[in-house]
Amino acid sequence: MGNFINTSILIPLIPLVTALFIFVLLASFNRTVNRLTKPVTALVALSLLSSALISSIDYFKEIEEELVLSKFLKYFEETNLVMHLNLVNEKIIIFFSLIMTLVIGLSFYKLPRKKGYVLLMISLGLISSSVIISILLIDLSALI
Repeated sequence: MGNFINTSILIPLIPLVTALFIFVLLASFNRTVNRLTKPVTALVALSLLSSALISSIDYFKEIEEELVLSKFLKYFEETNLVMHLNLVNEKIIIFFSLIMTLVIGLSFYKLPRKKGYVLLMISLGLISSSVIISILLIDLSALI
């Protein structure tokens, strides 16, 4: 069961790293990356789907644990941040990730792909990652 808990740290990190990677590419190669709207959309959507997949694996394995982040990330040594892995949080993450993937897909088909489109995808990836992190840091099963 330890491997599944270690991979659950990747749930919020995958969209975050993907959005930051695309942002670095946009800052480095502004004109080229602004033309690559399909790969950027696919990368952000796939990162959210992979987070939903990891969360659904945790949900179907019925993993209910609390992860203290100071054990895994040395940056959080002085804090008491705890990720709550429970069935309620995992359902919410799966639902949110699928909704955000639908929003990204609809924006791909409905919005004009001009200069600010790649920045919009980066923003959606960062917002999604921050919402997933906040869901994991709050124990929602205690509220229900």
